[in-house]
Amino acid sequence: MLESQLSRLGPSCMAFGRITGTKEFPCGFRHPALGSHSKRDHAHYFSRMRFIGPFLASLVGAVLCQQQVLHEIATAHLDVEEHRVITPELAAFVETLIEDNNVPGMTLGVVHSNGTIELGAFGRRTEDGDAITVDTQFIIASCSKAFLASAMGILIDDFAQGRNKTPLPAGVQQLDWHTKVVGLFPNDWGLMDEWASEKVTVRDILSHQSGLPRHEMSYRRRDKPIDVVRRMRHLRPAFELRERWHYNNQLYTLGAHILSTYAAMPYTEFVEERIWKRLDMSSTTFSPDAAARGGRLTQAWTSGGRRIPIWFNEAEIDLHAGYGGIISNVVDMTKWTQMLLNWGADPVTNHTIVPREAFDTMTRSHSIVSSRPESSWFSTETYGIGWIMKSYQGHNLLTHSGSIPGFSAEVLLLPDSGLGIVTLANGANKHDQELAIIYRIVEDFLGLEHRESERLIAEASKAQPHKPFGDPHPENAAPLTLPLEAYTGTYHDAGYGTLTFCAPGHAPPAPCAELLQTWAAFENTTDATRRVLYATIDSVWVSTLRLEHAAGERFAVDGTRLFPMGYGADVSPFRSESTGETVASAEFVVEDGEDGPRVVGVALNDLVKETTKRHRLGATVEQTAEVWLAKV
Repeated sequence: MLESQLSRLGPSCMAFGRITGTKEFPCGFRHPALGSHSKRDHAHYFSRMRFIGPFLASLVGAVLCQQQVLHEIATAHLDVEEHRVITPELAAFVETLIEDNNVPGMTLGVVHSNGTIELGAFGRRTEDGDAITVDTQFIIASCSKAFLASAMGILIDDFAQGRNKTPLPAGVQQLDWHTKVVGLFPNDWGLMDEWASEKVTVRDILSHQSGLPRHEMSYRRRDKPIDVVRRMRHLRPAFELRERWHYNNQLYTLGAHILSTYAAMPYTEFVEERIWKRLDMSSTTFSPDAAARGGRLTQAWTSGGRRIPIWFNEAEIDLHAGYGGIISNVVDMTKWTQMLLNWGADPVTNHTIVPREAFDTMTRSHSIVSSRPESSWFSTETYGIGWIMKSYQGHNLLTHSGSIPGFSAEVLLLPDSGLGIVTLANGANKHDQELAIIYRIVEDFLGLEHRESERLIAEASKAQPHKPFGDPHPENAAPLTLPLEAYTGTYHDAGYGTLTFCAPGHAPPAPCAELLQTWAAFENTTDATRRVLYATIDSVWVSTLRLEHAAGERFAVDGTRLFPMGYGADVSPFRSESTGETVASAEFVVEDGEDGPRVVGVALNDLVKETTKRHRLGATVEQTAEVWLAKV
């Protein structure tokens, strides 16, 4: 909390802010806690922390103990005022942006390499209107990946320096970035591509170069990391090993499993002991239950503004921990960012947290994310380990996003300019808004044109509101070969498990009755003329699939999680994903059998969102499919 942050930064460090409501703290320090006020009056506060001389510290402490509010505190850094970032003008910019773009709440942290920290909080953390504060906790999602990368670097250094004596499997001489995964898990690891299975290294999996695409619907809420690892041999690759960067959460689950196996303690404990405790990140956890008990965990909302539950529970910690399971607040994240700006050493204690060699490996380009710049003011993008590297208007950036249902997060560093920025939001898919704020800060700090921030503001304004599922069936499209009921039934793939497709208006098999009843809250599930199929899927991200006929044997696929009774105060039905966009395509295969034409399987495609090696080579529908489910 703020007290620990202040004490950690030294007795001469205090905070100030524009305060509208207060909570009493020891010695009369008044901590901002905003109520339900208008945007222009009381929607935010911001606080800045400064190193000052002992005399000023004692003077300020005395004033604070008299419960007086300070707007400015003198500083020993003569250039601080010149480079102050969270100004009233920026705060007004943030307030307008989040109010105009349906962002429930957001916190902002800015770190300067000279020791200055600026903090801001905007909006609400509950549907009752309780205000966000800088103590509010958020899931940081894939911003967690940099913690895994750091933990792996620490473990590698432990082995190199002889601090870790955990036995390695026969034939494995050392654990480093070049160690082959098959050597670490000879009985559990495997990929469908045998050559890749033998050659893929720790660096390959953490720099997203394994050739395995995301396959996000293949891992399940009840899975343990070992289940995810063992299932990879049944998932079709999209590329050759090291041919193409392609983001993959599961491989960070594998990375966490490596830590848990060879660090002599679970991955979650390793991160807590070797990073969080050493940085005094006392409000950071993997446990949603612990965060909830503390009373500072924010509620979460969809991109369309519907409240949803926290997406993972206590039993799922190990599954999510490596790729996206950290819960933190902006105060702790600035401590983390300070260390990163100091090349792996904590500037407060001068202790090395991440060994320099590991830090350099994490922040060195290993693969190309995008070979063409997004615009004329960006460079190409590359990926290190847990970090994206690019330049903006000639200035080098280290950055990573985080996204999980209900939360959005961004971390961006300007290592050459000594600036780090963190944003945490309690709404899904709010990256345009977060990045608009971040780039506005970067532009103002460096004196650059408002190019990217203005573009992102324009993009955010184009966001589509909630819309119902559309009918992609074009006029005069080729009809299905067989009646829709022929496409229902059970299909299986070793990687994705078993799916049962159900059709409206037909006598459903047992698994379909409950599913159709649930969908009835959203659309007509009794009209047999509708060309729609439904399926329940055991997946982390979605719980149901909806297939709408497009043409011939092809269907558009949408994945979602349904809330037929609503959630929170609003009890009207809604879906967790509210864009109405398709997530994949499905193509059924009909073959002649002894009793006439029959459906033999279905191919799922367009999950990768790129042309895969299978697509390039061309063959049958089954052979080119990204996922092939055979009809049982």
